[in-house]
Amino acid sequence: YSTGQPCVFIKMNRVINFYAGANQSMNVTCVGKRPQHYRDKGRLIPKDGRDEDAENLGHFVMFPANGSIDLMYFPYYGKKFHVNYTQPLVAVKFLNVTPNVEVNVECRINAANIATDDERDKFAGRVAFKLRINKT
Repeated sequence: YSTGQPCVFIKMNRVINFYAGANQSMNVTCVGKRPQHYRDKGRLIPKDGRDEDAENLGHFVMFPANGSIDLMYFPYYGKKFHVNYTQPLVAVKFLNVTPNVEVNVECRINAANIATDDERDKFAGRVAFKLRINKT
């Protein structure tokens, strides 16, 4: 943190009997959150003016590489069966966020059976947060 390169952990909640993506790989991706748009005479206009967030986010690295989530964590059968169960997590280290600018970040878990685009549950399989690196 002291070098302006924060690291955050993306952790998946425990979901009993969840089978990860029909045995297909899972991973975490992070992006500068794109704003929603509205149409004005055929042009797309950002509702909140955050188009630049992807550029301000800069580069980042993930641990494990590519944000991979090992399938060994699934399925989870509950506390009685999995006494020492550890939830899967991915570390994301932001390397060069534009200083003194608030950046909207969205990270999501990508799997075949996690719907991250459901408007009724906007945070299913994803998390959104703001990141600001203050430098004088």
